[in-house]
Amino acid sequence: MSGPLAGIVVVDFTERVQGPYATQMLADFGADVIKIERPVAVTPDGRPDERYAMDGGDPPDSLYRATFLANNRNKRSIAVDLKSGDGLRTMQALVRTADVVYENFRPGVMDRLGLGYRHCRELNPGIVYVSASGYGPDGPRANKPGQDVLVQAMSGIGIINESADGRPTPIGMSITDVLGGLNGAAAVLAALVHRERTGEGQQIWVDLLGSALAALGEHLVHMLNNGADEPARVTPMHGHGYIPPPYGFYATKDGYLALSSGRQIREICQIIGLPDLSEDPRFDTYSKRAANQGELEAILEDALRARTTDEWLAVMEPADIFAARVNTLREAVADPQVVATQRVVTVDSPDGPLRLVAPPARFGRTPIGVHRAPPRHGEHSETIRRELGLEPVADTGGGRQ
Repeated sequence: MSGPLAGIVVVDFTERVQGPYATQMLADFGADVIKIERPVAVTPDGRPDERYAMDGGDPPDSLYRATFLANNRNKRSIAVDLKSGDGLRTMQALVRTADVVYENFRPGVMDRLGLGYRHCRELNPGIVYVSASGYGPDGPRANKPGQDVLVQAMSGIGIINESADGRPTPIGMSITDVLGGLNGAAAVLAALVHRERTGEGQQIWVDLLGSALAALGEHLVHMLNNGADEPARVTPMHGHGYIPPPYGFYATKDGYLALSSGRQIREICQIIGLPDLSEDPRFDTYSKRAANQGELEAILEDALRARTTDEWLAVMEPADIFAARVNTLREAVADPQVVATQRVVTVDSPDGPLRLVAPPARFGRTPIGVHRAPPRHGEHSETIRRELGLEPVADTGGGRQ
């Protein structure tokens, strides 16, 4: 294993997105992440989990498979019955050799399994133990199911993304899960540094709601301290309720163009053939542009519709205008910047070549990358048991070792 976390062992009890995203980051950084799986892997609705069968079947099932593949690269898998004596002994042996335990069950589940923080600390006093959840370990919602779209609603993410007619709109991805995963992985790194200095392990709590609120810090601090009203989108193209235009996605002749250029109004107007709107009495101050947002954006978009996105970019980019194409997903992965920096990589998998998104960070002295496809269910069960000095057991769900 290469990477700055080479030699670090992570016991991964996570499922879905928030936890797996975090442990995948640690695996990308070189940690040996051992994914703990049930003896029989099933989808949320009880069907066998055929995680590599990406083609065919109904779309929800293929999305579930893609979710697993997207969040479990560079890991190993062991299939264990956590409610059996042998399963508990296997986990105890693994915890004794590990640096990190990461779980995202509801509060209390790991304690009932005999693998809560207190139990793991007795086995390994230096263990870093992460409990990821929807709402944190206490409070009135501590035991409620935490899920991305629920937290988008509760945190205010849905309302800042409202449509122009005021309808709250969820972001079309598991944004709070990703934020929770990022915060959890960062917390692990900080705890490992503390342990290196002091020898002390500790428990960490990270949750979706806290991560969503932290990401909204700009909005919340502005509202809480300046007496600002709730942010309002006003127009469907606008990108930030507290920032006046131009700041959003604007229609062109053949698509959409993103502008983030409130300080470049004079230059934009010159390029697109408008009089200088920064001197127009309707738009000559920050507050006026905010108050007359719809009018300003209609003027800009009417002018932008005269040419294609590529034609505008050809003249805006040399002038250092903050502008970009609004890509579809297929256009995004084909973007020259994405291709040149190898943001999509191909790895061998049990189902043949598998295209995955590359780790987002680069290290100058300890290179990282995708060195292992997401594991088949229980793929490394016997290998891991041998490494722990344990006897093999029958039918652990594995195949290749």
